Amino acid sequence: MGKRMKAFMKITIFLFAVVALCGVSQAQDLDNYRWRVQGNWWFTHPYGNFGLRGGNSYFDVNKDFGFGSYSTFTGTVDWHFGHKHHLLLNVTPTYSSKTAILNRTIEFEGQTYAVGAQVTAGINELNIAPGYQYDIIRRDHGFVGLEVDINLVRTEGSLKLAGTVNGQGGSASRSNTLLAPLPAVGPVFRWYPLRDSNRLALEGSVRGMSFFGYGNFVSARANVDVGITNHLKLRAGYEMGSRLSIHGTSDQIAIQLTHRGPTAGLEYAWGESPPRKVHRPKSNEPSDWHVDWVPFYLWFTGVKGNVGAQGYVVPVDATFGDIISQLNIGLMTALDVRRKRVGLLTDLIFMSLSSDQKSTPIGTEFSGFTANAKTLIVDPELYVRLLDRERGSVDAVAGGRFWKMDNSLDLLPGTQPEVTVGQTQNWLDPVLGARFRLNLGKGWFANMKGDAGGFGVGSQLTWQTYIGMGKEFKQKYSVLLAYRYLYVDYKNGGFLYDTHMNGPLVGFNIRFK
Repeated sequence: MGKRMKAFMKITIFLFAVVALCGVSQAQDLDNYRWRVQGNWWFTHPYGNFGLRGGNSYFDVNKDFGFGSYSTFTGTVDWHFGHKHHLLLNVTPTYSSKTAILNRTIEFEGQTYAVGAQVTAGINELNIAPGYQYDIIRRDHGFVGLEVDINLVRTEGSLKLAGTVNGQGGSASRSNTLLAPLPAVGPVFRWYPLRDSNRLALEGSVRGMSFFGYGNFVSARANVDVGITNHLKLRAGYEMGSRLSIHGTSDQIAIQLTHRGPTAGLEYAWGESPPRKVHRPKSNEPSDWHVDWVPFYLWFTGVKGNVGAQGYVVPVDATFGDIISQLNIGLMTALDVRRKRVGLLTDLIFMSLSSDQKSTPIGTEFSGFTANAKTLIVDPELYVRLLDRERGSVDAVAGGRFWKMDNSLDLLPGTQPEVTVGQTQNWLDPVLGARFRLNLGKGWFANMKGDAGGFGVGSQLTWQTYIGMGKEFKQKYSVLLAYRYLYVDYKNGGFLYDTHMNGPLVGFNIRFK
C-alpha cells in the first residue's frame, strides 16, 4: 500500500469519526470512566540508521544487520479528571540486537569494524511521554480531541565485536546515547459505532512535531476494541510507535529510526467520568486557589561566552541564525499554583546547546573546536502577590535555581593532537526577583519577569529577564510569545560555564482555576 493511500485512509477514518460524533444524540455516555489503563503486546519492526551519515560513521539496522521483528509492549494510563480533560502517561520501551558479518567497514565512536568482522549491533530506546488531552467534541458515542505531550526519548546505539575476523578481535565495543525531550501534538478520537453499546470501539491518534533543522518526531496508532465486560476490553491494531529523526552538528550523534507493527492487548477502565459543568453566574468573590500549567515552551536560544571542561576553555558563539543548522533548542514546562496571595512557581528546563567552530583556532595548539552543553534546570520559586488588580498584578519572588550541566569539548589538532574532554557539574543558586502582568483588554496581556542570584553560593552570578505577550481564549487557555535572556557564570576546578543564552520562545498555557 502506497504512502498516499495510507494517508488517505487515516484522514478518511478521522473525518468519518468527526461526522458520526456530531450526529449522535444518545442520552447514555458510553465512554464513562475516571481511570483507564491500556497494555499492548507489540510485534514491531525497526528500520533506519544510528550515527552520522557523513563517511561511514553510522550503521543501518536493516542494510548492515538485517534487524527483524521482535516483541515488546506499550502502555498508557489515562486519568479523566474533567468532563473534557485528561492527563496521560505513555510508556514505550524498544530493545533489539542482531549479530551479522559486516559487508562494509564501519567507523563508530573511534572504533573501526572491518569487512568480514562479526559484529553485534544494538538499539535500545525508552520513550516516557506525560501529556494532556482536551476533548474538543465529546458526545455519548465518543469524542474527538487534541493531545499534547512531551516525549522523553532515550536512544542508545551500540556495536560490539564478537570474535576475531580479518585482524579484528578482542572485546572492542562502542556505544552512544541521545536523550531528547520532544514535544508533540495531534488529533485523537474514539467512536462507539453500535447503538447504545460500548462493546465495540474504534480509536486512533496521530502526534508529531517538526523541529526545523533539529529533526522531527511522529507517533501514530489505530485500534479496534471489543468489550468482554463493561470495564474490560480486548484490543487489536497497528502502531507506528515512533518515527524519530534527529540531527545536529557534525560532532553529534544523529538518529533516523522508525518502529512499527501490529499490536494486541487489554484495556481496563473504572470509575465514573466527571459530569459536565453547569455554568452558573460568577460570584463576585474570587477563588482562593489559582492553578496555571504550561505543558511546554519551546525556547530557540543562542549561546555566547566561554565553556570549559577539565581545564580546557573555548569561546562559543552560536547566534539565533545558527539554530536551524545546529542542535540548539530548549524545552520548558512550568506550573504556577497560588492560594490567595502566596504561590509556588516551578520551571523545568532542558536545553541542548552546541557551537561548531572548526575554523576558530585556540592559540596554536588547536585549529578549531566543537562544544556541546546539555543543561537541566529546575527552578522552584515562592512568591507573594503584592498587588492584585483587574488591570494587572505584581509579585515578589524568591527561590533557587538548580543546575545539572554536562560540558563536552572536541579540540581539533593543531600543534597538539586532538583532545576530547567532558565534565559534569551540579549546583544550586539562590535567586531573588519580581514578576509583573498587565491586562491590555480583549484577552490580550503583557508580562515580564526578572531575577538575579548566585552570590557565590553556587555560581558567581546568574540573572535572567523575560518579557512577552499573550492572548487568552475562553479565560482558560492562552498562547504566549516572549523573549528570554539568561546569564550564568559558574566555575569549579576545571569546569567553566560563563555564558549568555537568549532567544524567542513560544508556549501554551492552561488555567484550571
